[in-house]
Amino acid sequence: MNNEYVFAHLTVIVLVAALSGLFLARLKQPVMVGYILAGITFGPSGLGFISSQVQIQFYSELGILLLLFVIGLELNIGSFIKMWKIPTLFTVIQVVANTVIAVLVSVIFDFPIFVTLLVAFITSLSSTAAIVKVLEYIGEFRTDVGHITIGILVAQDIAIVPMMLIIKKCGAINSSVIINLILAIVLVVLLIKYLGRKDKIALPTKHLLQHPELTPVITLAFCFTASAIVVLLGLSEAYGAFLAGLFIGNMQERQSILNSIKPIQNVLLMAFFLSVGLMFDLRFLIDNWLSVTLTLIAVTTWKVIFNTATVRFFAIELTKAASIGIILAQLGEFSLILANVATQSQIIDEFGQKMIVCITALSLSMSPVFIALATRTKDLSFIGDNSPVSLCKILFSRNFAKTVRALSLKYRKMETKV
Repeated sequence: MNNEYVFAHLTVIVLVAALSGLFLARLKQPVMVGYILAGITFGPSGLGFISSQVQIQFYSELGILLLLFVIGLELNIGSFIKMWKIPTLFTVIQVVANTVIAVLVSVIFDFPIFVTLLVAFITSLSSTAAIVKVLEYIGEFRTDVGHITIGILVAQDIAIVPMMLIIKKCGAINSSVIINLILAIVLVVLLIKYLGRKDKIALPTKHLLQHPELTPVITLAFCFTASAIVVLLGLSEAYGAFLAGLFIGNMQERQSILNSIKPIQNVLLMAFFLSVGLMFDLRFLIDNWLSVTLTLIAVTTWKVIFNTATVRFFAIELTKAASIGIILAQLGEFSLILANVATQSQIIDEFGQKMIVCITALSLSMSPVFIALATRTKDLSFIGDNSPVSLCKILFSRNFAKTVRALSLKYRKMETKV
C-alpha cells in the first residue's frame, strides 16, 4: 500500500470500528466483536484497505503488546496470593492433562510432537481480555466465580513463560534450555511473590503524578522499555509488556495511575481486537470452513467439559463450576503469540498459523454465546438447583432457561424487600 494512503485507510478502519462497537453496545453485546468485524471487513480478506502483510504484522504485534500491558495493569496480585491454590492447581492439571493427551496423539498417529504440544498449550489458555468483559456483563466480576476465574487467568499468564520457551527451542531441548526454563519459572514466581507483599511498591513518582498529562506517556514508555529488555533475555516483547503492567499495577499509586490512563485503555483494547480482525483470513475460512468449524466445536466442547470437571474436583458446586468452565472456554490472545513463535521456529507453516488465527478470532467473537450460557448457569445457581439434569436442561432448553430466569428474578426481588 502506498504510504500516502495509510493514514486515510487507518482513519476509515478506526471510524468503522467505533461505529461497529456502538452498534454492538446498543444490542447489549461486547463491543470487541464489533472491532473484530471492522478488522475483517477492511483487512486483506475484505475490502483490502490494509493489505500489506508487514503492516498487519506490525498492527497485530502492537495490539497484542498493548493488550497484555493493560491486562497486567488490571490484575491484582494480592487477591491472587490469597487464593493461589485452586487457580495454580487447576492450571497445572489442565496443562499436564492436555500435554499428556498431545504426547499420546503424537505417538499413536505419528504426528510431530511439537505440533501436538502447540495445540495442547493453546487449548490450555483462555482469553483474559474477553473473559474479564464477560464477567462484567454477567455481574460475576467480584463474586466467588469471578475471583476463581481471575486467579486461573493469572496462573495461565504465568504458565505462558515455559510454553514460549519450549516452542521457541523446539528440536533443541538440552540441559541449557532446561536451566533457562527453570530460571524463567523461578523468576516469574519470585516476581509474583514480591508484588504480592502487603507493602506495595513505593517509587519516587510524585513528580509523575503532579503532571497527569504526562502519566500515560511515561507509563507507555515504561511498557516499551520493559518489552525491549525482555526481548534481550530471549522472551516475547508482549510478555515484557505484561510484566510491566503487572509491576505498575501493584504500586502504591496504582489507582491514580489507572485513573490517568483510563481514557486510553479502551483505545488499546480496540487496537488488539482490530488487529485480530486484520489477521483473519476470510478466504481461508471459506476454503476450510468444515475443518475450522469442527476444530472450534471440538476445542470449545473439550474446554467446557474439562474445565467444569476440574473445578468441580475442588468441591465447588456444580452450577458455579459450570459457569467457570463456560467462561474459560474462549481461546486467548496468547494463542496468537504462540502461533507467531511456532511459525518462526518452523513448527507450523502458513496454513497452520492461519488456522490458529481463524479459530482464535471466531472463539473471541463468540462472547455473546458464552455470556448467554454463563447467565443461564448463574440463574440456576441463584435458585439453588445443582442437579446435573437441570444443568443440561438450562444449557439446551430455551423454555427451561426462561422459567429459571423468571424464578431467579422473583428470588432477587424477595431478597431486595428483605
